[in-house]
Amino acid sequence: MRPRNSLVFLVIAACSGPGAGTSGPTITGAGSGVVVAPDAPPVDAAPTTITGTPIASDARLVSLAEVGLEADSLDTTADPCVDFYQFACGGWIAKHPVPDDHAVWSRFSEVHEQTTERLGALLATATGKLGDFHQACLATDAIEKAGLAPLAPTLTKLRAVSSPKGWLAALIELHKVGVGAVFSTVVDIDIKDPGRYAVYVDAGGLALPSRDYYVDAGFADELAAYKAHVGRFMKLVDPARGESAATDVVAIETALAKHTKTAEQARDIASFYNPTSPKKLAKTTKSVDWKAYWKALSITPGKQVVVGTPAYFAKLDALRKQFKPAQWSNYFVYHYVAALAFQLPAAFDEEMFQLAKVTRGVQAQRPRAKRCVDATAEALPDLLGEAYVAAHFPPTARQQATELFAALAAVMDAELATTEWLSAATRTVARQKLAATVRMIGYPDRWRPYTFDVKADDFAGNTLRALAAETKRVMSRAGKSVDRGEWYMNAYSVDAYYSPAENRTALPAGILQAPFFDAGRSVAANLGGVGMVMGHELTHGFDDQGSQFDSTGLWKSWWTSDDATQFAARTTCVAEQYSTFEVLPKTFINGQLTVGENVADIGGVKMAFKAYRQLRANATDRTVAEGFDEDQQFFIAAGQAWCSRERKQYLEQLLVSDPHAPPKFRVYGALRNNPEFARAFKCAPGTPMNPSKTCTVW
Repeated sequence: MRPRNSLVFLVIAACSGPGAGTSGPTITGAGSGVVVAPDAPPVDAAPTTITGTPIASDARLVSLAEVGLEADSLDTTADPCVDFYQFACGGWIAKHPVPDDHAVWSRFSEVHEQTTERLGALLATATGKLGDFHQACLATDAIEKAGLAPLAPTLTKLRAVSSPKGWLAALIELHKVGVGAVFSTVVDIDIKDPGRYAVYVDAGGLALPSRDYYVDAGFADELAAYKAHVGRFMKLVDPARGESAATDVVAIETALAKHTKTAEQARDIASFYNPTSPKKLAKTTKSVDWKAYWKALSITPGKQVVVGTPAYFAKLDALRKQFKPAQWSNYFVYHYVAALAFQLPAAFDEEMFQLAKVTRGVQAQRPRAKRCVDATAEALPDLLGEAYVAAHFPPTARQQATELFAALAAVMDAELATTEWLSAATRTVARQKLAATVRMIGYPDRWRPYTFDVKADDFAGNTLRALAAETKRVMSRAGKSVDRGEWYMNAYSVDAYYSPAENRTALPAGILQAPFFDAGRSVAANLGGVGMVMGHELTHGFDDQGSQFDSTGLWKSWWTSDDATQFAARTTCVAEQYSTFEVLPKTFINGQLTVGENVADIGGVKMAFKAYRQLRANATDRTVAEGFDEDQQFFIAAGQAWCSRERKQYLEQLLVSDPHAPPKFRVYGALRNNPEFARAFKCAPGTPMNPSKTCTVW
């Protein structure tokens, strides 16, 4: 319930990028994969060599567990120089099939489940709004009894669409509760005036994961299954609509999809930022009475509105006229009720699950108790976040994470100071930007209050009031000064982000747990785990998108022409290399779509390794953990943080819609481009993890 614009707001989104199952990576021109051993054999606890190198006589021999790593997650039958992901994660993968109620199961999933249990325990004894919202979600008898009644006022308007005026009224009703039918509206930071919020409008209104599902023949089966789902779902809403409604919904969405950008095109900031005046927008798209629309959504647009896809809005009048009012009515009704299916009787929720089976490959519905925790967290994030931090995130953890982050930033500054391919002028500005990057750790300095009503027996009503309140809060800030203290993730999120329009990065308390971070882990393990995440976020400030923003968050060029050419060549190297990574048979990573995240991964692990080395430079208590020295421990930690398995359908979805490579290839790509990895594991030149050609930006 915190809408953001994806081009302004870059997120690691780590838990959304699945791994590639149990097979070794198939890399064009990089060697063959490795078969997973069902269980990794135990490692000798007291070796005399580390990959052929004698152990220093003063090294302290310890177990992997003592430094915070997992022996049973390894597959020591795999060659780390051929498939390090299998080596680091093979044991974990063999023991962790994807649960029936998940599309992906990863280390992020494990931590999320642990966090959900903690939040559930807090909600079990919560009072006031937290307790009432949670209890209303669990009150299935009351939900069944209420039926569609909580949605009736809006449904009446949606069913009555019979004219252009009725079409607009229906659109407004949905947008007031955050349902982005037809197009999306977001109030976010103006990247040309980062001290203020601007209004952004762009294409939207698709129920399937991306436009590809409508226009790519490879998704024909999924589109047919979606149409069948809509037919069944609409019969639940109105038995008289059924199959005809499904035809209408799919036809409208397909028409919208044809004018929607691909995920790769959507990353182009220059093509996205198209400011226009409200008057000109009104001339372009006459179907929307924009004055009435702004007023209904509590938006004061000011002198300009930023249009993400001008061609889409130029076509919108024709698209609106292409379909009859009754067809649009079916489209609006489906989107509204589908968005609230979990808040309705079980038949609606179950039918939405049937769609999830097609698009995500899940086999069972997630337990309602866990989904009620998620729903409460979505509606009252800061209220629950404050309780979580008080119970599970001590000040010492925040301090230790802050110190690690500072060490990483210092290393990155030193790297920028000596980057040979940068001119002195660009290097100076880059260092100034890094110095100005705000690092937020754990949780916000102030918690947001919630003023909407919550009733213990009105789950759908509570959700609608929460959605309406959040939409109004976000929309009403148009033209106002930016709140630099606002977080865009919850304190318990197992994730992290960087916002280029603010030059700020945040590391929520939720990700500061093992296997990413723990106060009792070694420096090598912590920096291999959460350090890679920290470095990733800092590097986002200098990836293909972040590099277009200055230290204040202003979208402007601060590069010399020669430096920009060098930078483009280096990012192209990364994009081309990742495009050779075969995730599924004859299905490869889109290197251009994922280039920003890949640049951040490569730079992030490099900076984290140097920070670990710096912090351990004068150490007198070096450890060898079951045969692995501290350099190797670092890289094992980096690998084990990303262990993952996923379903084929989920991978297919992410490959066309997600700017992150699957976890297996994030590990593979980041480490094979780092010469320190090859040195640590004595990888011969030409092996997959020590290729003849590597790519380095930072």
